[in-house]
Amino acid sequence: MKRRWLTGPAVLVAFAAVAQPTPNPGLRLDDPDYGQAPYEEIVTKALLPGRVSFEAFCPTVAAQGAYSTCVGFACGYFLRTILEAKTRNLTQKAAIAQLAFSPGYLYEKAKTTTDYACDQGVYLTKAFAVLRDAGAVPASAFPYPACSQQTGPVDALAARYRIAAYERLSGPRDDDAQKTYRFKKALAGGSPVVVGLVVPASFFSAKKTWKPTPTDSPTDPRLTGHALCVVGYDDRRYGGAFRVVNSFGKTWGDGGFCWIRYGDLARFTRYAFAVSAPSPSIRQLKQTGRGRCRPLHFATARVVKSIRSSATASPVSAHRATFRISGSDPTNSRYPPSTRT
Repeated sequence: MKRRWLTGPAVLVAFAAVAQPTPNPGLRLDDPDYGQAPYEEIVTKALLPGRVSFEAFCPTVAAQGAYSTCVGFACGYFLRTILEAKTRNLTQKAAIAQLAFSPGYLYEKAKTTTDYACDQGVYLTKAFAVLRDAGAVPASAFPYPACSQQTGPVDALAARYRIAAYERLSGPRDDDAQKTYRFKKALAGGSPVVVGLVVPASFFSAKKTWKPTPTDSPTDPRLTGHALCVVGYDDRRYGGAFRVVNSFGKTWGDGGFCWIRYGDLARFTRYAFAVSAPSPSIRQLKQTGRGRCRPLHFATARVVKSIRSSATASPVSAHRATFRISGSDPTNSRYPPSTRT
């Protein structure tokens, strides 16, 4: 039987058609590589704006259904699409739908070899390594769900949309205030934040805000892991709160979005990542003569001094470089001639 691929708005119909019974989040906890991920030491605190929002660049809220693919949605569908929409300055939902990235591709690249039904979940560190090393593909080229589909036919396309670098936003000794500052700093710097948190039962019935109950505890061993994309913050909302978008469909929260107070998100978060902009190496700077790449519209260009292990310090691979690497373009996207400006 000939396979039919969905494109543009039809992809949104496909996402909406995914049944959403009891959500099965899908973040794997006890990540063995989290402590080795790039990490920025903050020596002095900068003054941050009181409000940041990327919601205008966000794709239409979608539902992961019964699959354990929250990481694919948080990192691929939401974070990577927002970065691309910001780069192209797109705010119309129809236009964003045309470029929205596949949650299924990222999940397939990051999952274990024994996960045939998208039910085992993945680690956030693995997902961000995939974004850096393999990239992402539009959902029109790799529709969701995509359990056990071969990624090979679209790997070359994915390489156009690799990110340059990423960083973790929390350390083992960080308290809630330090986590909050790091999350806000990354958002103010221009990148959405993906958090991996443990979620109690109250989270699944969140409305405009999620407020944990007095008995909810992040140390409860029964809690499961879930990934969310943080798309902004506002110091004046609810005494200071983060704006998140979820992959449980529009019936969750406020049309799929929710406000979570600073302290509550920090308290239940175990892992957090953002896309970062590294300093280009001398070798990379020599490759600027063949074409150019549109820079990401960062509020401020951030050159991150990271603590990197030898396993994660590899620079962006450059084969047939047709772009200019800039400290303000963490997406490192390669654009075909038809999309250059």
